[in-house]
Amino acid sequence: MDTKNLKYFVGVAQYGSINQAAKAMYISQPQLSHIIKNIEDEVGFSLFQRTNQGSRLTKNGEYFLEHCKVILNEMEHLDQFISQVHRLGSRLVVSATRFSQTAVCFNDVCKRHEDRENLFLRLRESNTMDVIDDVTSGYSEIGVIHFSVHEADTMMRNFNNSHLQFRAVAKFKPYVFISSEHELVKGRDVREIDLRDLRPYGLVRYIGQYEDFFYHVATEHGLIDLNDSSRIIYVNDRMEQLDLIARTNFYTLGIAKFPGPSASYKVLNIPLKDCSEHLCFGIIIKEGKELTGIESEFIEEVTRRYRALSDEVRAK
Repeated sequence: MDTKNLKYFVGVAQYGSINQAAKAMYISQPQLSHIIKNIEDEVGFSLFQRTNQGSRLTKNGEYFLEHCKVILNEMEHLDQFISQVHRLGSRLVVSATRFSQTAVCFNDVCKRHEDRENLFLRLRESNTMDVIDDVTSGYSEIGVIHFSVHEADTMMRNFNNSHLQFRAVAKFKPYVFISSEHELVKGRDVREIDLRDLRPYGLVRYIGQYEDFFYHVATEHGLIDLNDSSRIIYVNDRMEQLDLIARTNFYTLGIAKFPGPSASYKVLNIPLKDCSEHLCFGIIIKEGKELTGIESEFIEEVTRRYRALSDEVRAK
């Protein structure tokens, strides 16, 4: 049984409501309901009674909760022990939301240390909640995340409850990434794109992303949820994403530009019209954590790159 799913179960038990737990744990309500149902199917009995007032633990659910708390507590101690042992070597273990700038920072640090002995480097890309989970559990030492500024208060409470320290790095407005041959822009001098005009076209996103604030965009016309798009195309990585966008009328959202190899693709990045959304990028580590040299180097690299990009975008 996946211990991450046990954390979601404990969260629902704590809040007494799948909807409230979903908001607090930064996951969609349908996805959390699906996780709870899978757990119940796996154990073979009901964990909650669904009522108009929320979700109440059954007797078996209460007993199950006691065991879950013991398991999660032991897993946390085990992760701490593993992290302490690994500190004897040169380690950089990062979880991050999928943005090219973060991957470039990680690769640059890897390149500078490629000749060191006893080296362990790992970058895991996932959604925001999984990154928070990874750092909280000790699976990763550093997390690089993004979230909407409208959710800042909720996220800060989440960090406090998880005993995480958050370091803000930069804020960005979302941009549309679209082919230079796209029928909305071909032969025109387009300075902004209305997100509503993109509704007929396919949205390209990564496999495995259930919720991401890049798909809930606040505009002057209200909140637009791109998860409700009629056509969504899932890809595995950013180069596949770029190639697909360059060849079709599909689109995605990003933060100003892709680095490096994207120069060979005819992909434009254009600001959204009437967009009140901002994405906050930052770094999370455990409270009281002492950074190693290579970890400090990575954090400095991320901070420098994102702030330089933010300055470049504001200057346009």
